[in-house]
Amino acid sequence: MNHASVLARLIRELDAMPIIAILRGLRSEEAIGVVEALYDAGIRVAEVPLNSPEPFDTIALLVRHFGARMLIGAGTVLEVADVERLASIGCALCVAPNTNTRVIEASIAHGMVPLPGIATATEAFDAVAAGAQLLKVFPAAQSASLLSALHTVLPKQVRLLAVGGVQAEMASALRASGACGFGLGADIYRPGWTAQQVGEKVRAWTAHIARLAEPAVQLLAQAQAVVGESARMDGRDVVWLDPPQARLLRWSADTGELSESRLAQPVWSLGRLPNGGWVGATDNGFCRIDLSTAALSLGPDAPLDSGCRFNDMTVDSDGGLWVGSMHRGILSGKGGLFYASSFDAPIEQVATGLGIANGMAFSEDGDTLYVIDTLARALLAYPRRKHQARLGEPVIVSDFMALPGKPDGLAIAPDGTLWIAMWGGGCIVQLARDGAFLQAVPIPAPHVGSLCFDADGHAYVTTSRARLSPKALQTHAQSGDLFRVDCTVIAG
Repeated sequence: MNHASVLARLIRELDAMPIIAILRGLRSEEAIGVVEALYDAGIRVAEVPLNSPEPFDTIALLVRHFGARMLIGAGTVLEVADVERLASIGCALCVAPNTNTRVIEASIAHGMVPLPGIATATEAFDAVAAGAQLLKVFPAAQSASLLSALHTVLPKQVRLLAVGGVQAEMASALRASGACGFGLGADIYRPGWTAQQVGEKVRAWTAHIARLAEPAVQLLAQAQAVVGESARMDGRDVVWLDPPQARLLRWSADTGELSESRLAQPVWSLGRLPNGGWVGATDNGFCRIDLSTAALSLGPDAPLDSGCRFNDMTVDSDGGLWVGSMHRGILSGKGGLFYASSFDAPIEQVATGLGIANGMAFSEDGDTLYVIDTLARALLAYPRRKHQARLGEPVIVSDFMALPGKPDGLAIAPDGTLWIAMWGGGCIVQLARDGAFLQAVPIPAPHVGSLCFDADGHAYVTTSRARLSPKALQTHAQSGDLFRVDCTVIAG
């Protein structure tokens, strides 16, 4: 057995189906039937932890029966003394919940692949220094942020597996954070389950993985925006802004072509009035926008504090204009919310104390204003009585714990779920109305700025090139472009 060849095969198998089955408690008499069920469902890698009944006999039996059809490994390998015995029976993998450099080195010396468990960056680099190239992030149920951080700093050839408490609804976020696969235990096998039960559980998981692999994200337009902001639907077309370059962009659904117009000054966000007209937020007020000519008509100035400017905006069902503000130097506590009953009406401040007031949207009934505070990494919900300018005290709907990046743009899908663009996170995130995390969808650009939905539930996502190094732009060449996400595929 050769370490390099086993490693190459393991990577190929995980690329095809990113699941390692953890068969804790498996007995020899049931082993072949259970693993046949795994094989029939498309899984090609399984481990039997050494705290199972007669694990060496079970592993040897599975190696003899399946031969080249399966990669069979051992789990909970804690002692160097067990490594040589495992090698003698044809075991391919030595999986552990911890980082023991002596176990890693012995596994490689005997031609096996070590998968040490790590929970910190120090453990990860110790494991890599000992020769490990696949690391088991354990436990992984709340480790999306750790995965993302490790994926950024570890050598490119090192791969990360998410293991421990992984549920299907977490898979998208974990994949977006850098996990190349998952170790699944009690979710697909428990002692006493029949082969049929195991097959049913595994097929549900493999079907979910297949949906995640669908080509749901499509590049639409190479806009190369410095900052792609405020995506909105104009009929079937998508319009959005590149404020640093004072550009108004449009993607035509009929022709697939990108067009642009130059604005007289930066406009930071767009809103559509009930009568079909368009308005925008400039540095210190609202403006009317003629989308066909890019002509701007300026409204009254806002009572902004020194150093602040407007940012994202929305329009209520009565035509009232709502906009958030931020400090140009990104000072916390300087942002707020402002309101004008119409374009020509005076602008008044209705909320204070925010960091960067970003994505905004009203609930369908108009009684809740959702606002992203990017600096606080929070989605806020302000209660509001219809037709009134006053807002109640906000509640935190989500703090985006364990998700990569910072929340930026916000849109509400036709099904009522909340979708957030994650700046620096390379994904869009779906939340239930109560803030429960549903899924994350990777976007091939680190800085995701805004999104909007068409009537069919497709999301249109803008990205940015700002604050990316030349090397990062070379790696993520589609930064600044427009993408469409088929949410009907990924929601499956």
